[in-house]
Amino acid sequence: MKLERALEEKELKTLDDKLQHNNRLLRRMVRFLWVWISLALVIGGIVFFWMKNRNEVYLLGTTVVLYIGIGVWVAGKDYGALRKANKSIEYLKSNNRVTVVSVRADKYYELKEQEDEGVFYLFQLEEDKVLSFGGQEFYPNSQFPNDQFDIVEARGLYNEVLLLEIYTYGSKIAPLLVLEGQQKWDVLSSGQYPDPYQMTIVNGKVEDFI
Repeated sequence: MKLERALEEKELKTLDDKLQHNNRLLRRMVRFLWVWISLALVIGGIVFFWMKNRNEVYLLGTTVVLYIGIGVWVAGKDYGALRKANKSIEYLKSNNRVTVVSVRADKYYELKEQEDEGVFYLFQLEEDKVLSFGGQEFYPNSQFPNDQFDIVEARGLYNEVLLLEIYTYGSKIAPLLVLEGQQKWDVLSSGQYPDPYQMTIVNGKVEDFI
């Protein structure tokens, strides 16, 4: 079952922690850029006194400008990306909505990881519905997969995933079937396999997609 709800306190804290982390990085970038520019000007000023002709001065000036430009380009690119990320987090906090996929089921198939793509799952829900999800965020652990769990996902201003949490409430369970190797790739590449990256719920039985 899919539903929407407001952000909980622990989820808001996670977003606030991300903002604080990004802001620390932004301050470091500003300091880095000032040091980079100051270093270029100081070294350039020292070398200037050893210049013997105009051509050498031109060459020094070009070198200093290029050196500063590289620093500004590198720092500016990362600075812009962090500002964009912060804007998206603030949008999510303002929008205050997350998507929750609530699962109460004990029958599932597992598509085992082969090449760092993560683990994929097909869960049999009630009323002849199947939930498809997976990726690197869903590795099995001591509590998951579980017969009662919620997947909480929140997307930002640019539809990127900013928050992805798994809350377990029941008991750890084992898969009825594990697919691996070429069999896994054949299943995933079939046209009928539900998109696992969108936490897709479709009609049917898990065995229909194998």
